Amino acid sequence: MVNNILITSAGRRVSLVRNFQDTLKQFNKDGKVFTTDMNPNLSSACQISDGFLKVPRVNDESYLGILKDFCITNKISIVIPTIDTELSILAKVKKEFLDNGIFIAISSKDICDTFYLKDKTEQFFIDNNTDTPKNINDIKTCNYPVFAKLNNSSCSIGAQMVYSYEVACELVKKDKNYIFQEFIKGDEYTVDTFIEKNNNVISIVPRQRLEVRAGEVSKAKAVKDKSIIEAIKNLSKKLNGAYGCITIQLFKTDDNRIVFIEINPRFGGGYPLSALSGANFAEYLIKDYLDMNLEYNENWIDGNIMLRYDAEVIINGNCI
Repeated sequence: MVNNILITSAGRRVSLVRNFQDTLKQFNKDGKVFTTDMNPNLSSACQISDGFLKVPRVNDESYLGILKDFCITNKISIVIPTIDTELSILAKVKKEFLDNGIFIAISSKDICDTFYLKDKTEQFFIDNNTDTPKNINDIKTCNYPVFAKLNNSSCSIGAQMVYSYEVACELVKKDKNYIFQEFIKGDEYTVDTFIEKNNNVISIVPRQRLEVRAGEVSKAKAVKDKSIIEAIKNLSKKLNGAYGCITIQLFKTDDNRIVFIEINPRFGGGYPLSALSGANFAEYLIKDYLDMNLEYNENWIDGNIMLRYDAEVIINGNCI
């Protein structure tokens, strides 16, 4: 039986919380979806969840103890991590939590460590003969434009096109974590991929990024691109230790070159498009937890377009 679910670092992930709330009711009518955040009173996702916990930063020495106590007290069956900085920390204690009846839906620590840093991600692609933008070691003699990004960033923070050596030098002066790569011109996709506990792929949903705002997709289209789907199937065979929702970013060029740029072993901001198109990863996750049979399928709606917009959650400010 699945009891309750906890989504950590919930922030603005209202759609994700609601997806799990609606899905959990199909398996346990009394099941609740809880959330955590550093400031839950000002988190829209926490406010619409069935209950929340205020937590310190994930690297605080008290964080894991607070989280585990909450899970035990509130009969949490499954924990869903959502931000990059907590993945390796939670992956490290996956067995410890499981010994207390709490399943953290997360990939192995090796997977989380590899894809947290951009240079390790690039090396993974190279080692596995996977097309990826070439790394630029000499910014003085390379051909411009190039693409710059911070080695340890998320949400595209710091990512930008660079058109000259002088600008590249200024970036390095500001932050030595900048790395530079070959610029790839093409359509950008984020692919939601669900991998079950036996390392089998259950669902692949390519989402073409039509518009991005503050590093997160605001307009996207679900596309049943066979070449992308096959490329993801082949790549997934090399992701030993991957589990749950894996978001894979790539470019497809006009000459059909598929170039992988990033892997995030967690739910992405654009996942609601996949869920509302018929690929309900919350359902797959709960079924996998319950040892129910899962089979690969492409039974989702091709061509659905997601147009995200700002909405409001109104609370009584006098109670904060």
